[in-house]
Amino acid sequence: MKTKIKYSCEDLQSSIYFAPNMLRHCCQRFFVKGKMKGDVEILKVKNDNDINIENIIKEKKEIIKKLNNNLTSPCDGCPKIKKQIWPDEIKIKKISIEAHSKCNLRCSYCSDMFYGGLDPSYDIEKMFEKFKKKNFFSKDVSITWGGGEAVLLKNFNKIFEKFIESRYPNFNDVRVYSNSVIYNELVHKYLDKNKIILTTSIDSGTQKTFELVRGVKKGFLNIFKNLRKYNSKKSGNIIIKYIVTDDNYTENEVDSFVSLIKKYDLLNCNFEISTDYKGEELSLKKALSLVYFFNKLHQTGATFVHFDDHVRKRLYKILHQKLSMADLEKNNIFDNIKKYFNTKIIVWGTGRYADELISNSFLFKKAKIDFFVDKHNKDKKKFLSKDVMSPQQLINSTNPILIASSTYWHEIYENILKLGVNKSRIINTLII
Repeated sequence: MKTKIKYSCEDLQSSIYFAPNMLRHCCQRFFVKGKMKGDVEILKVKNDNDINIENIIKEKKEIIKKLNNNLTSPCDGCPKIKKQIWPDEIKIKKISIEAHSKCNLRCSYCSDMFYGGLDPSYDIEKMFEKFKKKNFFSKDVSITWGGGEAVLLKNFNKIFEKFIESRYPNFNDVRVYSNSVIYNELVHKYLDKNKIILTTSIDSGTQKTFELVRGVKKGFLNIFKNLRKYNSKKSGNIIIKYIVTDDNYTENEVDSFVSLIKKYDLLNCNFEISTDYKGEELSLKKALSLVYFFNKLHQTGATFVHFDDHVRKRLYKILHQKLSMADLEKNNIFDNIKKYFNTKIIVWGTGRYADELISNSFLFKKAKIDFFVDKHNKDKKKFLSKDVMSPQQLINSTNPILIASSTYWHEIYENILKLGVNKSRIINTLII
């Protein structure tokens, strides 16, 4: 396979997002001079014949060409674009099925792109067979099921099962994004088999706020009840998300949400705190509420709590603007991070998350990196000028370990414990 150093990104090289009437390269949203960009289109789709592999490759290569020849492209300003060694060949490693826009909620932070009531303008199963026949997939592919509401896709169970039981490609990372208002037995079955990860965004701790943020009256407690069913085996495959908006971030709302999480026996789940992607900035009041939220979940007994990309960038920016390092050290809500100042830290992860976390966090203004660990990129020897080692090297050190991933945090945590490393070495506290 030919490779060369050039500007590109993982999505341009290897992703397709299937919308009802178009294909997109990504779902990345970013701001350039105050204007939101992203969700870059590959091509419009009116019927099955419009999904042409040659045209997909042509459109991807055209953007890559523009990026490398100082020509205007829709990806200009995107933080995911990197100059590094990329293959010339386009092979699909990631697909996202957002092929319909039917949803039973009307969230305040959403748009009719996701609840407009559209069915796919093409046959998803025929598309799948076409890609297989042309050998367009990599051997291992990650897949995300969304929408709309994932389980409202026409023939969802049939299509979902066909994909997940595929031998080529092997879907090695399967994620379902569902609001969990509707319980689905097939989703439960594959959760119990450890074959999928379910992400559900709740976004409220009271009925009144649920109606404000999610746009409907029915379903609030159904979500908690259905998550309790899905969580029956406590397999660790559920991510509970909370998207912070102007309506749902008060301490009372957070406390009510955490109380319901405890009541419905969900503290073992993974928690991801996010924010409305449409807002470029956070207020200091909201930023400190996010920190309170993180600490409240931990204090109540949740082990796996993380900020996603939307929060981390905005949170660091506002705290950097409004608080000095001296302010940070005086504020007791940041106490847990202070013990890692002036130490050497091992970082598991060599991707974009790690890069941004290290570049933007207060922690790494006061701490140094010992080395990186990466289980999958065995050929990578250096990252940010530091050595990249195998996971086994953790055993030969006593330094604390930072997991630089939100999506795979739980999985990496378990891998570290399997090596015989004491969990007290794993940094499991607020990192900003």
